[in-house]
Amino acid sequence: MTATVLRPPVALGRRVWAEVWRLGLAVLIGLSAFATVWSTIDPDAVSETRLGAQIALDFVLGVGALVVVPFRHRAPLLVGVLVIAGSTVSTLAVGAAVLALVSLVTRRRPLEIAIGSALFIASSMSGEGLYPSEDTTPLWQVLIAAVVVTALLVAIGIAIGQRRALVQSLRERAALLERDQQLREDRAREQERAHLAREMHDVLGHRLSLVALHAGALEYRGRSLSPDETVEAAGVVRAEAHSALTELRDVLGVLREPGETATTGTAPPQPTVRDLPALLGEARNSGTAVAATVDDAVSTAPDTVGRHAYRVVQEALTNARQHAPGQPVSLTVDVVRGPALRVRVTNPTDPSSPPVDRTSGGHGLRGLAERARLVGGSFSAEREADGTHVVEAVLPWTA
Repeated sequence: MTATVLRPPVALGRRVWAEVWRLGLAVLIGLSAFATVWSTIDPDAVSETRLGAQIALDFVLGVGALVVVPFRHRAPLLVGVLVIAGSTVSTLAVGAAVLALVSLVTRRRPLEIAIGSALFIASSMSGEGLYPSEDTTPLWQVLIAAVVVTALLVAIGIAIGQRRALVQSLRERAALLERDQQLREDRAREQERAHLAREMHDVLGHRLSLVALHAGALEYRGRSLSPDETVEAAGVVRAEAHSALTELRDVLGVLREPGETATTGTAPPQPTVRDLPALLGEARNSGTAVAATVDDAVSTAPDTVGRHAYRVVQEALTNARQHAPGQPVSLTVDVVRGPALRVRVTNPTDPSSPPVDRTSGGHGLRGLAERARLVGGSFSAEREADGTHVVEAVLPWTA
């Protein structure tokens, strides 16, 4: 389906002025022709009655042509033919005929140009014999003059038509560029929303899962815990809640206007794969047994890849706590061919339990898949036959 770009409306004042000055020029040309022709009439070659009738007819047809010519935009060919035909016996209509022919040519349709040009030349030749002049011009000179004038008018009309087409094409191009720019802005806005949603989920999901884990322990084991253990668990809950609130404030600070930024004025640096020891320490402190194998070459990974790798590990640990509480987690981060950074997180689950429906509720794994796709990598999350849940992401080593 082809999109149609509408021509922008022209102000009424501009339309009126454009028509007025064209009609004024047509009147001026008609009056000049009227004065030139009738001043050279041989009074002995025509009676006064006939002369008066011809002048009256000339005036009536000329006024009629000037009245009809403003409607040339609605029926260009019909109005052009009528006005040019009227100029055959009316010198006052010559200006209207010139305006009608130029306007017809601006449409740049060969058949209409041929009809209008032929009729204009024929009208010029026929009208020459209607006015007995004191100085008779040879017919071949009249023909040459008519052809030259017609060719000049056709050239002017084509030039005007080409200019109008160019302006219209530029307007259409500007409209298409504006529409394309709007689409790009909308797409960028949607991508930014998705990016912020991923960041909010990854940052807060990890912290809140720790809060939920320790709060659940307090709920079910609160009476059996010693006062020191209760205080320690409550401290963990308070610390994680405070960390979640701080990270939420940092993320929201990015959304504020420059004049409304947080007290620091800048967003904190995002964690990368080099910050994995602190993340693993938090997981172990929460009671999750994590066995990690991290290649030394991983520390040289570009920050863009390192940030995505960190979020993959963070979300995988969060899912392990939620869906396989108490089970050990094995983490491997190494460099593979490509080169690429590979993150592999595994944890055992109960083979008899149905797989967790990841499509309802959370968006963690979907967000990780989007992260991997954004950097040209791959992501998979599946449960093997023995019940081991495997999360693996391969991220290209790009800056």
